[in-house]
Amino acid sequence: MKRIILVALILGCATYAFSQNRFGLECGVSAPSFSVGTADGAIGYRHNAVIKPMVGLDYLRKVDRHVYLGARLGLEAYSFYFSKTDSVKAEIKHFSSYLTFAPTVDFGFGPHQYWHLFVAMTMGFLTNASETTGTYAPGTYQDPSVTYNSSDQVSGFIFRPGIGLKQHIPINRFWHITISESFSYMATDLTHVSNLGAVHPGTVALQMGFMRKFHRPKMITNE
Repeated sequence: MKRIILVALILGCATYAFSQNRFGLECGVSAPSFSVGTADGAIGYRHNAVIKPMVGLDYLRKVDRHVYLGARLGLEAYSFYFSKTDSVKAEIKHFSSYLTFAPTVDFGFGPHQYWHLFVAMTMGFLTNASETTGTYAPGTYQDPSVTYNSSDQVSGFIFRPGIGLKQHIPINRFWHITISESFSYMATDLTHVSNLGAVHPGTVALQMGFMRKFHRPKMITNE
């Protein structure tokens, strides 16, 4: 009888809880964002950004009622024209693509958590680069006087912290449609060429995708 009571007490002290895991796939577009303008009367900047596709796979684990920790694995690209007019005009035509890994903290708002705020620390590893640099002789702006391949100046690693909003549209208990908007700042140089210096644009992104919840049973023992 004592053994039966002991077993019953052990079983009574052990309960099942559920740890929630979230997997998501998002596709969208991004574009580089430049903050430079006309520095003074003698120096001016011009830039033309190209919108490029991006894709990412997310994993988040619920660590609190409204807090999630995880990471994102993705593919992103940069494409733009950037020029500077000083005593000598210089320009670059840039394309690069990166494999990215982004540790992420996500905060859900409200009882249903339809809105989320996330902070991501994106690290990028170069997969492809194509860049040409041209300089112009004073007073000539039709064709560059000197043009050379500067692809070797494109950074092999970038670090880009950012913040964003994500909207969750439930389909059922486990599936959500997600829409996210984000902005991130390039903390490292994307490229660095003579007569232009360092170029480190921000990134504006808009994405849409799906998210799937998974519940895994976990044994919790009350002591």
